[in-house]
Amino acid sequence: MIERNKPYDPQILKRLHEVQVEILKDFETICKKHHLEYFALYGTAIGAVRHQGFIPWDDDIDVGMLREDYEKFLTIARKEMNDKYRIMTPMDDHKYACTVTHLQRKHTKFVPVILKDEPYEMCIDLDIFPFDCVCEKKYKARLQQLRATFWGRVLFLIGTGEVIVPYQNIKGIIAEKSCKIIHGVLKSLHISPYRVYKKFYKICTKYNREGGEYVTSFEYSGGLKDKVRKSDLFPTKEVNFENIRIKIPANNHEFLNSIYGDYMKIPPIESQINHFPYMIQFEGEEPFFNE
Repeated sequence: MIERNKPYDPQILKRLHEVQVEILKDFETICKKHHLEYFALYGTAIGAVRHQGFIPWDDDIDVGMLREDYEKFLTIARKEMNDKYRIMTPMDDHKYACTVTHLQRKHTKFVPVILKDEPYEMCIDLDIFPFDCVCEKKYKARLQQLRATFWGRVLFLIGTGEVIVPYQNIKGIIAEKSCKIIHGVLKSLHISPYRVYKKFYKICTKYNREGGEYVTSFEYSGGLKDKVRKSDLFPTKEVNFENIRIKIPANNHEFLNSIYGDYMKIPPIESQINHFPYMIQFEGEEPFFNE
């Protein structure tokens, strides 16, 4: 089983956080300049209200944007931020096999253990989650989620068979072996991550023209359960995060509570999840390897 709560060297984690805060500051500068809305979410939003910064063991930053602002940001960032950053999606690198959009800091490296054999470049980054409209008809919304989850998992399994499963027993062993087999089959068929991502994208955005009260990120299987009203996202609020101010949803408490329950309670050590890297490199320095 792959460890997801292996502790960092405190100084390495501190430096990683400093780079990620700088990425977030640059991201926010572009958003302000072009009147684009974003909001911190998931662990970043919890950290902002519970720790006024990172959750102590966390090692990434998550932000969300409505699809319209997300698409505008990508177009702008590719032009105005390409001296320091690159956008990573399967549209930008056809070998990239993941649904999550990364704003990557050039001349750095951050390679998670489960992705150490991937053919695309992985850097210290900011994770950006586009939020799309959920169909107002329940059965269609359920189908939308199921199809998005299917293609999202196919996309990930094209890239790697090393997956993290939420089981520790024989069920977990079977799931891990099954994923490795599926990965081998998909690789042998030479299925393009880019083509699969286009199917995923089409499903996620299917009902955006119809509008609707609820939006969600379809990047994971709980997206439909964690749907949120647009009115609970905006207008955003500003809170302290490390040494800067960031935006969180208007009803941040309701949003986080619906996903995590009592999010102000510190979870046990075995549930303190991170993305402990196989390799990390800061700009201008030699890489650190964790064998």
